Amino acid sequence: MELAGQNLNSALTAVIGNQIKLAVSSLNTFAIELADSSVLKVTAVLSDGYPEIEASVAGAGSMPQLADAVCSVDWSWICGSTIESADVSADRLRFQLKPAGPLTVGVGIWQGSPFLSFQPFRPATN
Repeated sequence: MELAGQNLNSALTAVIGNQIKLAVSSLNTFAIELADSSVLKVTAVLSDGYPEIEASVAGAGSMPQLADAVCSVDWSWICGSTIESADVSADRLRFQLKPAGPLTVGVGIWQGSPFLSFQPFRPATN
């Protein structure tokens, strides 16, 4: 099931309340494997020249191997967190994770190609 923009809400409903087992990212993809073995894959795409977020929810065994990552992000700090809520627009997806806190996935464009950004990309330090 691939959904973009506001239609993404129905895909997110399926992952609310689920616990994160594993997360990986690359320049244009963010994937979360959940405790029920489903996988939420968020991708940066171009739609009529504008960057948008597109997502799919798939079953067990669909976790992508993201060997093409430009820089590696250690997502271990969100593993074990539960997705309490998700708010979406065409250019951002904001998760409320317990206990990790908020995580915003944004989309932008650089030299004609869409990319994802993350805020924060690491846990807050005290």
